[in-house]
Amino acid sequence: MRYLALFNLFFLSIIYDGVSQNSIKLKFVNNIDGSPIDSLEISIDNKSYFTDNNGVSKYNYKSLPFIISIEDYRFYKKKIEILDSNDKEFDVINRGIVLDDIIVNSELFYEKLKKISLSKSVLNDIEFKKNNGDFIINTLSELPGIHIHSAGYNTNRITIRGMGSRSPYSTNKIKAYLNNIPLSNGVGELNLEDFSLDILDQIEVNKGPNSSTYGSGLGGNIILSTTKLYDKTIKIKSIFKSFSTYQNSLSISKKINDLSFFINFEKIKSDGFRDNNKYDNNKLFASISYKINSNYNFGLIHFYNSADALIPSSLSQENFVNDPSSAAFSWRNVQGGEDYSRSVSGLTFNINNDEYSSKTSIFYKTFKNEENRPFNYLIEDSNIFGIRHIGKFKLIPFELSYGLEYSHENYLFNTWDDFGNINQSMLTQQTQDRINYNLFLQFDKSFENSFLTFGLGSNNIDYDWVDDINSNSLTYSTKTILSPRISYNFSFKKSSIFANVSHGFSSPNIDETLDDNGLVNPDIKPETGWNYEIGLIGSNNRKTLSYNLNLYYMDIKNLLVAQRTSFDTFTGVNAGRTSHPGLEAIINFPILIDENFKITSSNSFSKYWYLFKDFNNRGIDFSKNKLTGVPNYTSYSKIKIDFKNYIVQISFTNVGKIPINDANELFTDAFSIFDLKLSRLISFKNFNANISSGINNILDKKYASGVVINARSFGGRDPRYYYPGLPRNYYLSLAFNL
Repeated sequence: MRYLALFNLFFLSIIYDGVSQNSIKLKFVNNIDGSPIDSLEISIDNKSYFTDNNGVSKYNYKSLPFIISIEDYRFYKKKIEILDSNDKEFDVINRGIVLDDIIVNSELFYEKLKKISLSKSVLNDIEFKKNNGDFIINTLSELPGIHIHSAGYNTNRITIRGMGSRSPYSTNKIKAYLNNIPLSNGVGELNLEDFSLDILDQIEVNKGPNSSTYGSGLGGNIILSTTKLYDKTIKIKSIFKSFSTYQNSLSISKKINDLSFFINFEKIKSDGFRDNNKYDNNKLFASISYKINSNYNFGLIHFYNSADALIPSSLSQENFVNDPSSAAFSWRNVQGGEDYSRSVSGLTFNINNDEYSSKTSIFYKTFKNEENRPFNYLIEDSNIFGIRHIGKFKLIPFELSYGLEYSHENYLFNTWDDFGNINQSMLTQQTQDRINYNLFLQFDKSFENSFLTFGLGSNNIDYDWVDDINSNSLTYSTKTILSPRISYNFSFKKSSIFANVSHGFSSPNIDETLDDNGLVNPDIKPETGWNYEIGLIGSNNRKTLSYNLNLYYMDIKNLLVAQRTSFDTFTGVNAGRTSHPGLEAIINFPILIDENFKITSSNSFSKYWYLFKDFNNRGIDFSKNKLTGVPNYTSYSKIKIDFKNYIVQISFTNVGKIPINDANELFTDAFSIFDLKLSRLISFKNFNANISSGINNILDKKYASGVVINARSFGGRDPRYYYPGLPRNYYLSLAFNL
């Protein structure tokens, strides 16, 4: 009887324990597109659980509250306190380690990276970079196929697969978009350095003329996706860096039913590493989105910044080696610099249903600048209005995508001698109308394990301008340029392979349409070229090795060459043909994964065999020489150690020699840079704090962070080819999420 009583007591305790437990359903989705995440590892009370194919994990709890921890190395750590018994859904952020898990904005729809048929790279670890105060320009150089010429906070030149390397001081031949809003001006110039990582969820780069939706530019395009995370109401961040640099930001976000808003303010101020290098930039970004119903929503964004930046300019070889912190004498002598403001506003209406999806954006952009230069004083005023619409029909047996983009820029500039003095005189004054429009069609046909894409783009430019000083009226326009594209993607179980053949173009800017006499050269043609490419992306069965490999060949003709005729005057000629064969690779893998200790490695590599195929300039034959302004290789590697709430990152950047004149008589030295970053996450009951610190260029290597190709000498001085990179420098960051 005693044993029977004990058995009954034990049995009743089991029943009571089972009754006292309650079940809750926890769902985890990707923050980019809301897709469910399968096999996600979460931890509750030091026990691991995994989500199913629907991103769901069910948990039987005994009492509330309890804590969920995301412990999967593929995603950022996150601790969530469960206060009630309602089913929950949570956004999680992919770190970008397992490449075929990454969600990208493929044409009009979100898709996994391995299911697209163009060369695309995605910046990983963006949340870690935000806490460290990284700048968007520096982070892009981590991606294969991209090289950045950096002259300072306000002067940078992005090159993708060699395109844009011959631009004198700014980025061109590359298009960029903030969501669906184009950022380039009417002559294709682009300034990304003013945009902050804090406002972004993801950065994608399409390399080469591979995307119909984003234009057929030879250099490709950069897509900035603004943040959709509204779970933290307030984020405050202060960063202190070398050279009396500080970077403060405040972000406020909130979701109220179907209305969401996000506001970010950032201020950066620095004395700079070099003489005449002070910088002060104030930025404001705001976005509002409203979900009308499951099929319709709209979003409004506005960006504004105001900057005052001195310009140290480039250095001669002697000063670069012996006095890299100095400024060019002519710029320092006049305290040369620029004082500018920029704004981007856009309203986008989205439709998304089973049969039809579209995005329609109306945008307005402004740019005002006053620049004090040794040779004159420049005043610029630009206003751009435009519309962009893309749509997709799901038809049988294929899908049809279409789109149009139109922009009209009114650009006014004048230059002055002795500006601000009693003897000031106007040297030049021009009013320019710059009109760009392109159309595209794309057909996608899906098969069981593959799909085929055919696209066609049509592009036109029209320039009209009036020279008010000489009472001249000039005009330039191109014939319609048709750019076809065909691609094929075949998917295996853990990988996919694609092949792509595409055509692209690059329009001349206004200076390049003029001859030495300042008249329109009707023989100037846009650069055009074909791109041939194959790629492989995937992972092994356990996703412990992830890879993305691309081989490509670009054949460019009608190469546009800017000829400098004076301090402030350039003309352009079509001088020949270039070939761009290259290899790009990304390989990521975990080195050690256990419950409390994780080590991962991310690596990218690019090899360039770019040549002047047929290049004759001013009677000199440069054929078979290496393409100017592009290194022969680049690589970037990082090892990240994650121990509980501590993160240590060691990174290594390697850049090969760069030819800096067309004769290949001068090259920069190859260089390697080591960086170290430390981070600690501290969780409190109502807020989180992140403390980060780091050392950049640990070995204090002297290197050229940018070059001016084919620099000329003026006034008997040596030509100034070099922009010196930063010496060893430090930072300390403190961020609060409330």
